Amino acid sequence: MQQTNTSVLVRRAIIDCDFATLPYEIGWAREAVVFVQTEGAHPPLTLATEISPDGISWIRRGREVTLAAQESLADLPLTTFGNWLRLVVSGASLDATARILVHVNGKG
Repeated sequence: MQQTNTSVLVRRAIIDCDFATLPYEIGWAREAVVFVQTEGAHPPLTLATEISPDGISWIRRGREVTLAAQESLADLPLTTFGNWLRLVVSGASLDATARILVHVNGKG
């Protein structure tokens, strides 16, 4: 029987520059989905997942997603990754901030 787990990586953080979540250990899972939600107005945001063998050095994996200003929810699915995972966000600035929530769901 497969197991599933959902964890909150970021809760209602206001970002004003390029941002990366803390490393999340998910090597037990066969697949993962990172969900990004916004609250309120925000600029277009570029979202990408990165993977790492050690939680220190990172490479991009999966598709890059643009969350348009009129959208509030995006998903980034992954099926091939190592032990560590994180989300990187770009597009926010001091003049155009974003409030984000990030959840990761692993299944394996």
